[in-house]
Amino acid sequence: MQFSRNQILIFSLAVVAIIAGTLLWLNMNKAPQQAQQFYIHDEESFKANTKSYHEIPFSDPRFEFDILLPKDWTAERLAKGDSLAPNQAIPENITRYKSPMIGTAQATVTVQAMHLDREISAENWLKNYVLTNGYSVQEKIAPLGSKRAGVAYISTFETTSSYTYTAVQINADTIMLARFEIPLWLKDPLGFVQKKTIDSFRMLLTTDAPVETQKPFALADAAGFSYPESWMLRYSTLDNPNNLSAQIYSESPNKKVEGLISFMAIRRTPATSFENEIKNLKNYFETTVDIKFKKLLSSDKAPASGRFLFSRYETYLTGSIKGNAADRELRLAALGDKDWYIFVFLLTPPESDNFYTWASNVATFDLIVKSLR
Repeated sequence: MQFSRNQILIFSLAVVAIIAGTLLWLNMNKAPQQAQQFYIHDEESFKANTKSYHEIPFSDPRFEFDILLPKDWTAERLAKGDSLAPNQAIPENITRYKSPMIGTAQATVTVQAMHLDREISAENWLKNYVLTNGYSVQEKIAPLGSKRAGVAYISTFETTSSYTYTAVQINADTIMLARFEIPLWLKDPLGFVQKKTIDSFRMLLTTDAPVETQKPFALADAAGFSYPESWMLRYSTLDNPNNLSAQIYSESPNKKVEGLISFMAIRRTPATSFENEIKNLKNYFETTVDIKFKKLLSSDKAPASGRFLFSRYETYLTGSIKGNAADRELRLAALGDKDWYIFVFLLTPPESDNFYTWASNVATFDLIVKSLR
């Protein structure tokens, strides 16, 4: 059978019309679906389209949390057993929340938890977390007090890149993470709901208690303080009522000293002055501890109680005068009231040498200085 030129033209036009109509129908039906996937884009739409997801993992109030998520997300409980493992090296998955499918992709929020064994700030724990995992940090880690922090980063697995915003919160010896992960190409349309969701995450039964059990100690009538039970008292000199001292230290499993904190208390008399005591302290560092000061890293007021009339907190990079020891960081708190000069200093490996040890030592030192009474 042969077709005339007019018949072929009419047939071609009909095919084009059918294709155009099909594409129009697909687009008309796809647009509402696409809009529905990205319906949260400001404060008003977030409030209208989210609900609170509240959970008590392991039926333990210490892990009770609340988070705001879109109403059409689903939850998957992942926690195993009746309690959180005490010595795990990585956070344990507690719950995962999933969005509806967005094409072939999905957004997820994962809540995790783990126990801590040493003092550390939330900011430094999170910094260590992204460094250890090799993530590409997209903005400076935001500390929200010493117990909470957040960060955005990009990670790549095989050929897929993901954009993640994570927040952590420390509560006594527990840390919890809330992690909102999306394919990198969804960063712009889901960026608002991602940050709002993670910022809404809260542990509910919070406390200011430190990670470790604290031991009390007193330098006679000069000062009292508390220190973590994993640190050991090296010695104390209390026989001279006008010049008191003590040391505590932390060591690694192979018995290597990782952190040293020293306390000195000098009674104020007409024969003493702050300037002279600073000179004596500098001489002590040079002759007894083999320290030379290489660089002042920071200087500020010490985080001490209102008992003290003045306070300084300085951080130095130090080296060895004899040249037979690695560089160390020294943190010095100099305090004074009407009766005593109190000097407390920390010697620790620097941040660049062992980040987690440094962060734990710094958190312990700050906690001790705050506890001085």
